[in-house]
Amino acid sequence: MPTIKLRFHERDTLPDALERRANELDITVEQLVKRFICTGMEDYETEDGPAEPGESLDDFLVKNGALKEK
Repeated sequence: MPTIKLRFHERDTLPDALERRANELDITVEQLVKRFICTGMEDYETEDGPAEPGESLDDFLVKNGALKEK
């Protein structure tokens, strides 16, 4: 599984703010950061055409760019 490490200065207040917001939403900070990344990437390399059908859910997600091939 790919890992992305974020580092903050010891005096930076953003990690505390992320923790507070995640607690408000009853999710982990990691889940919150993933939401931010997904929101930021929504318009990147999107295709406007209809979804391509798949033979299974996994096949559908691969054909439409949500998952990589196994």
